[in-house]
Amino acid sequence: MRGWFRAALLLLPYRCMSFTTLTHIFDLTAARTGNRSSWTHVMTVSLVVTGALLLQGCAAGAWMAAMAVDTMKSSHITFWPFEQSWVAPRDRSSNAMRNPQVTSIAVLPVEGDPEMSARLAAVLQQETTLRVESPLTVRAVVAETDSRSAQADDKDRSTLAKEITRDLGVDTVLISRVTGSPSHPSDWGWKAEGSRRLYLYLVNHDGRLLWKDQLPFSLVTGGTPQLEASVQVDFAHHVMRHVKELRLDELGYFPKKLS
Repeated sequence: MRGWFRAALLLLPYRCMSFTTLTHIFDLTAARTGNRSSWTHVMTVSLVVTGALLLQGCAAGAWMAAMAVDTMKSSHITFWPFEQSWVAPRDRSSNAMRNPQVTSIAVLPVEGDPEMSARLAAVLQQETTLRVESPLTVRAVVAETDSRSAQADDKDRSTLAKEITRDLGVDTVLISRVTGSPSHPSDWGWKAEGSRRLYLYLVNHDGRLLWKDQLPFSLVTGGTPQLEASVQVDFAHHVMRHVKELRLDELGYFPKKLS
């Protein structure tokens, strides 16, 4: 709203300048002719031009106000930098045996945020060469409320990963959950804002933790739903940039597709 008001103020001098310039020109024309009818004609034209400028300004202002209100009501997600990143060191003594190339992964349903499950699976399918078992497939193997989930300890996650990799024939399992604080109204009262955090654990078929991370993000819920396609693009870019920073692609955990 402040941005729209500021833009209107910036445009006001130019509108006033245009009107002053036109009036000055018309006054000079009337003075030169010295004819009362010409002066009346010029004044009439001035009033018409002024009215058109005012109407145009009102229409533009109304349009800008409508756009501002729609923007203020729309939902969106902001992804912040990853935190608490950790990657398992490679075993240099038996690299081929202890660190085989990962070729497949099962994405568990994300506790607390079903939409995030689909986003994670889509990123891995589109950006890596991994064979991805979707959350829907995994859900048939393990219950979403399994006690050995992302909220459990390392031992429970290890046991769960061994079972899933055996049943689905995959190399790794991505276990994750979302937690957050209660949402609160925004300043204008049209939205609800809340902080969320995505916890990620990548575990291999031996139950060994390969990578864990935390992704904080802000969720703003308004009257207009967010564009999921746009959120997916932002999420994929954010995740894959982090994958490159941690060299998870070079380690073979998330082998990237050749562009």
